[in-house]
Amino acid sequence: MTSVLHLGKFYPPDNGGIESVTAALARGAAQAGLRTTVICFEEHGRGDAIDQGVQVLRVPAIKLASQPLCAAYYTRGLRLARQADIVHVHLPNMLAAIVIAQLPPGPRVVLHWHSDVVGKGLLAKLTRPVERAMLRRADRVVCTSQAYADASLTLRPFIGKVDVVPLGVPDVPQPQPSVEEARASLPPALRQHLGQRPLVLAVGRLVPYKGFNVLIDAASKMVQDVAVVIVGGGPLQDALRQQATQAGLAHCVLLAGRVDKQTLAALQRLTMVFCMPSVERSEAFGVALAEALAYGLPSVATEIAGSGVPWVNQDGVTGINVPPGDSEALAFALDRLLADAPLRKRMALGARRRFEALFTERRSIDRMLQVYDRLLSTA
Repeated sequence: MTSVLHLGKFYPPDNGGIESVTAALARGAAQAGLRTTVICFEEHGRGDAIDQGVQVLRVPAIKLASQPLCAAYYTRGLRLARQADIVHVHLPNMLAAIVIAQLPPGPRVVLHWHSDVVGKGLLAKLTRPVERAMLRRADRVVCTSQAYADASLTLRPFIGKVDVVPLGVPDVPQPQPSVEEARASLPPALRQHLGQRPLVLAVGRLVPYKGFNVLIDAASKMVQDVAVVIVGGGPLQDALRQQATQAGLAHCVLLAGRVDKQTLAALQRLTMVFCMPSVERSEAFGVALAEALAYGLPSVATEIAGSGVPWVNQDGVTGINVPPGDSEALAFALDRLLADAPLRKRMALGARRRFEALFTERRSIDRMLQVYDRLLSTA
């Protein structure tokens, strides 16, 4: 039986776009009859597990500049990688890069290039030789969009190894609850915040590149009376809450923190416009944006140069893209969509069609399995 080892950072129920993608691809490989193992770092005291046929191995770690570190990840990962037919590495993850740089010939290596290493300064320079060694060892490099692959200076010398496999997300659960049912299912604080106002939803980790400070600034400039809800946790939570309070926006902007799947689904059902205000190429694709397309939500996102975000949210078809960091343009675009029901309806239909054509989880899994098949056929 063909064996696949995923080297990841974290794994569900730990939240995150890369985590959900890792799980979907691992489960898809297991369902296709491949013996699938994931090694990742432990968070919140979770141990080893079996997840829908996937063996999940977790090792404890400390964090340095957002990179988890653990000697056992290296030793265990290298041992398991030597035994695997395919090693699938989710990047950026410098410890996994060291494993691949040390891996002898034999296993086929797929690097899943979720993002370049961005904004790490001296640390990025120090680790660049390892990164290049990993890229030389790799058989294929999977990028989530052609736009990101073309813009990556790191990948340019290795562009002949690149395959593009857009990320996929699960379809919307059916049947969908009514608006009244979705509203009634919300926790009281969220339900009270929304009232009967239109909802602008944003989802993501509260970190600088997500640009949520720009969204809060845009909320102060909007004409429409809206409820803005930002779902997610992270180091900027207190600072963003303070920004909203000092701007007199506590009635408008709610930082909801992490919420369960049922609450998020209810919010997505109630959303009038989705917003992804990210400001850097660290936002390489936008899993939350693809999820918004699945719900048929018109979106306002940002025209980040060299990122896949403006490709996922096709301007004029599924939503509106604005310059990153421009709160006035963001406010204008949100107001425009909220005020124009026919435009929202047209873009909602465009969003759903684009999801079905490009971003279903099944399509992404099948395309990744094709990458595996090509590698094994030439082994």
